[in-house]
Amino acid sequence: MTRLTSEPTASIRSMDELLAVAMAMEKESAERYAGLAEHMRTVGQQDLAEVFDRLVREENGHIDLVANWSRQIRDRVPEVLPPEAVPQGVFDDEGIHLVSPELVDAYRSLAVAVRNEERAFAFWSYVAAYGATAEIRKAAERMASEELEHAKTLRRERRKAFFESRQLRPLVQETYDLSALEMEVCTRLEEHTDMSGNKREYRDLALEARTLSLDLASAPLQEPAPIGPPPPRSLEALCEWLADYYIDAGEHLLSQAARDRAQALATIAVKRLALIRNLGRT
Repeated sequence: MTRLTSEPTASIRSMDELLAVAMAMEKESAERYAGLAEHMRTVGQQDLAEVFDRLVREENGHIDLVANWSRQIRDRVPEVLPPEAVPQGVFDDEGIHLVSPELVDAYRSLAVAVRNEERAFAFWSYVAAYGATAEIRKAAERMASEELEHAKTLRRERRKAFFESRQLRPLVQETYDLSALEMEVCTRLEEHTDMSGNKREYRDLALEARTLSLDLASAPLQEPAPIGPPPPRSLEALCEWLADYYIDAGEHLLSQAARDRAQALATIAVKRLALIRNLGRT
């Protein structure tokens, strides 16, 4: 489950409340991951316990960022919210504590964390769109941007875990035409424009994908084009594949200019994926 269960458009009315909500969300994540780490240790999965311990450290770092931000603009740390005041439907461990430990690995664990960051991005995007004041909207945009960067970082770690666990590469390979893949995304989004009530959102995303396609056609990200297993064809899976591809390219392309361009594409692609997933629930 990657989508929010409800739109949090009317709950945040002040900067103090925004900071308190941000702190509460990060604390909930840290506590949930700590519980999963302890569960994995109890069942003898020390490697997975260390994965969740790392996620706890990540979330504690986010808590420090929110606390420091609050001190800068309010000269105090945010208040502690009661559990019922924490936004619902953002954090979801997806029942991983109920799954047999033998069926859980680092990739699956990090995938859960990625989707949590995407839901947090969606939450703050809603707040930014419907905030009561310009100050709240700007602050929510900052939080959304932070969650987007967290998602990118975790996606990078998840991709590493995937390749570390994979024993054999697929035999079927093809040349990646990123321009064609972005145009395919554009076409799929235009189809959703005709079928969905969210016409404007899908249309805007389709236009963005078309622009990326034309840009990549005139100036390819890599020369020669890379070769690998064929990407998926469903809209959501293809958008996720592109997000992971751009993140990986942002680390491994030879020139700094190419890496910078790939990182910019990764930011767009991760944001697009989160938006598509949340549009799909309506």
